[in-house]
Amino acid sequence: MKAAYIQKFGGPEVLTYGDLPDPTAGPGQIVVDTVATSINAADWKVCAGEYGGQAKFPLILGRDFSGVVSALGAGVQDLKVGDEVFGVLEGGRDGTYARRSPSAPPSWRRSPPT
Repeated sequence: MKAAYIQKFGGPEVLTYGDLPDPTAGPGQIVVDTVATSINAADWKVCAGEYGGQAKFPLILGRDFSGVVSALGAGVQDLKVGDEVFGVLEGGRDGTYARRSPSAPPSWRRSPPT
C-alpha cells in the first residue's frame, strides 16, 4: 500500500512516500481504507522525535482518519466490511498517512448517513 512514513526522526525532509505492507486486522481491530486524514502538531512532534515513547521504523505518521472498513478482526461484531467510519487511533499509535490503517475500539465510530 502507499504510505507517507519516516525512517528516522527529523524535519519534513525525512518524510518518505512509498510502498509498505498492507496491515491486517488483529483480534478486536478493523482495517480502514483511508479516505481522509489530517495533519496536526502532534504528528510533527512525532516526526521530530519529541513526542516520547519508542518508535519502530518505518513509522507511518497520523492519528485522525475517515474511511471505509475493509477488514474485520476476530470479535468485531458491530461493524461490517463497507461501513463508513471515522476516528482517532488509540493513544500511542500512529498510521493514518496510509492507504489503509488498523484501528481498535473505542477509537472509531460509524459515520452518520449522508
